[in-house]
This record gives sequence, structure tokens and C-alpha cells, in this order.
Amino acid sequence: MLDLILLPAALLLALGLRSVRRGDPRHHGHLMTAAFTLVGIRLVLPFPYLPHRHRNLGLALLALAAATILLGRQALAWREGRSRRAAFPRLHRAAGTFTLVMLALATLAWLLRRGF
Repeated sequence: MLDLILLPAALLLALGLRSVRRGDPRHHGHLMTAAFTLVGIRLVLPFPYLPHRHRNLGLALLALAAATILLGRQALAWREGRSRRAAFPRLHRAAGTFTLVMLALATLAWLLRRGF
């Protein structure tokens, strides 16, 4: 039942990716942070059936997403002219791609574990 919390997070993730394609980086940041928060809430709720190894992998993925969000804040600062480091948008895109690939692999492993 608690896995239903992940459905709004997936919707927020899709809307966040759509908003960045439309050219609205601030809206993208807000949606991605909201998705991150929902997944974080899900990870701190009790896991009676989840082994510690899976929980640790989920927390590692959450830490990767947090680092990507922090890089996104720096990329936004560069875009708005508050920073001189032009490498942050490139780093944020690379970290975001890596995070999405890891999220897709984790989701696939989670679905296969559940018997779907």
C-alpha cells in the first residue's frame, strides 16, 4: 500500500522533465525537488519486507538525486548570471542522465522482484 506514494513521484518526475523541455528551469527544479521529497518520505516509512541491501541501494539512489539537485541549483545560478562557472549545466545534465538510468534500472529490478 505504501508503494502508492511512488505514483505521484513518477508523475512529478514526468512533469519536471516536460517543463525543462519547454524551457522553464525553475518549474523543473520545483517539480524534481517535490518528487525527491516524496521518494524520501517513502524510504523513511517502515519496510517490513524490504532487506537492508535494497534499502541501502534506495538511499544511495536518493543521495545521487540530491547531488543532481544541488548541481541543478548551481546550473540555474549560472543561467541567471549569478555564477561564472559554465561547467555546471553540463555536469547537471550528465548527473541527471546518470540518475535517470539508475532509477530506471532500480525500478526494473523492483518490478521483477515483485513478480510483474
